[in-house]
Amino acid sequence: MSEKKVLSSFETGTLAAITLIGTALASLDFSKRTKISNAAQELMEALPFDRDYADGSSGNHLALRALIKGLHPVESPKSDD
Repeated sequence: MSEKKVLSSFETGTLAAITLIGTALASLDFSKRTKISNAAQELMEALPFDRDYADGSSGNHLALRALIKGLHPVESPKSDD
């Protein structure tokens, strides 16, 4: 049985940067964000799901998932400070 990979520091930084790009794109009109998100989803479906990483995620899908996550950020509760 082969050992599962863990993300390197470089990979973590790259995913964070892609999430940030998605967050910047999140300011676009909802229909444009949806088109980008749908295109990313189609790409993920075209790429094999390999479960390369220890948490069961696919290396082929990580960057696209980061982009989609950034496109649809979850609003955090605002503080009353």
